[in-house]
Amino acid sequence: MPPPRRRHLAYRVLSGSTAIACVLVGVVFLAAFCDRALFQVFAHPLFDTDYGGYYVLGVAGTILFAWGGCLVAAARDPERASGVGTATATALIAGSILRLLAWYSGEYRLQDDQLQLEAAALALVALAFVWLRPAREPRS
Repeated sequence: MPPPRRRHLAYRVLSGSTAIACVLVGVVFLAAFCDRALFQVFAHPLFDTDYGGYYVLGVAGTILFAWGGCLVAAARDPERASGVGTATATALIAGSILRLLAWYSGEYRLQDDQLQLEAAALALVALAFVWLRPAREPRS
């Protein structure tokens, strides 16, 4: 196990980089929704789906944007926001299981290797959130 200071810094970097990823993907999802529902600026849609799918993308984009904000709080003060890392690890594990179920079902044959790689990457990031999680200070 790494020394506490190095571990603390690694957790902050992990939280911050995950926050940036959440916000960026959230912005892309929101842009895709706005493009199809309101403005239609892009020549080609960002995603191949119908209007219901774009609505789901818009909702997911807002949630990812909020999740990124929570991860910023965890990066700023890991001891007080350690629950955010635990929730993030839980969501990443659920996403990993979802990808493995999609791979197992056989319905997504074209993404066979991609789904396995995504599941492994999500599980590794979840493990990092669990392993690097700072210890909580005892309440007085």
